[in-house]
Amino acid sequence: MNNTQHGQHLNLNLYIPETLSELNDFVVPMQGNAPSFKDDTGYFPWRNIDTEFYILVEGFGKVRDRIGEDRYAAALDIASRAKELFLQDPDETNGKTRQGIFLIHELIDIIEAARARRVKSKLKDDEGRVTGD
Repeated sequence: MNNTQHGQHLNLNLYIPETLSELNDFVVPMQGNAPSFKDDTGYFPWRNIDTEFYILVEGFGKVRDRIGEDRYAAALDIASRAKELFLQDPDETNGKTRQGIFLIHELIDIIEAARARRVKSKLKDDEGRVTGD
């Protein structure tokens, strides 16, 4: 993904979560970063709503086989709706950010349900352990 900021062209090699736990670790903090998803520390000047939702969607693509087609389609729909709500409330003045955060909770529920099913079924992760990944 490429991003132009302050006249600089940045070629980003964004890290995409590859497991359910990594995806969960990415999604949970999104609640606190809404609605702009900008980094105020200066460590991640490229971070914005577009990069965060790109990572989110690509991350769900990586775990698609673990959550199933129906949940994958639902996750993409929820992500799209959440992003749109955040874009409609950049100053957190009309309540749409709160609605978007509720949708982020739905994404977390999808991930947690998939992890619970995998543990219950004793499905092993890539390292041969039963972790929910």
